Amino acid sequence: MIKLHGFSSSNYYNVPKLALLEKGVEFEEVLSYTGVGAKYKPEYLDKSPLGKVPALETPEGFISESRAILEYIEAMYPSEPLLPTSPFGRAKVQELAQFIELYFELAARRMIPNLLSGTQPSPSVLKEFDTNIHKATAALAKLSSFQSFAYGDTFSLADVAAILNLPVVRDVGKRFLDEDPLSAVPGLDEYCAQMEERPHVKTIRADAKADSPGFMAHLKALYGI
Repeated sequence: MIKLHGFSSSNYYNVPKLALLEKGVEFEEVLSYTGVGAKYKPEYLDKSPLGKVPALETPEGFISESRAILEYIEAMYPSEPLLPTSPFGRAKVQELAQFIELYFELAARRMIPNLLSGTQPSPSVLKEFDTNIHKATAALAKLSSFQSFAYGDTFSLADVAAILNLPVVRDVGKRFLDEDPLSAVPGLDEYCAQMEERPHVKTIRADAKADSPGFMAHLKALYGI
């Protein structure tokens, strides 16, 4: 059985986790918080060279980085595909997923430590986020109308990226900009509400909530947050 190493408070970890759940693949979860080094689980570097989550343990060895893990999962377990059959459709799903990761999740990620610690980001970082996120929001509407799914008429990796990454952007926007920058995208609010009703998304949310105390205790012990 394959094993997914990481922790449920991480959206990076939850990307392959949700894909595995949606595909009906049997897997084992292995709790591994980040923060490798001489004083904290240096052996995890053998699973993920930079000590990040997730890492997937397979019979042939370890794979790190969510995108590579998703590619392995899709090729190894072709039933319940999360990519369209046509080359164009596959490319469009990957385009949308990568767009969300690069221009939304990464833009917000710089301020997650501020969210966790209750501190204010620097004015320059906040200004950059404000500019970039509104630019990306306008462009997102050109890639998806967010009807039943992010792309096409079935659940795909674009939906995995959207439902796991966009809520982080909402949280950052509401906390530091006093607005939800994503509410301007037509259909997105209704789409997100619909996605939250999916059973496996509910599992992801419940597991993240259950993991939160352990993750926060880890951050306090390791970084003083």
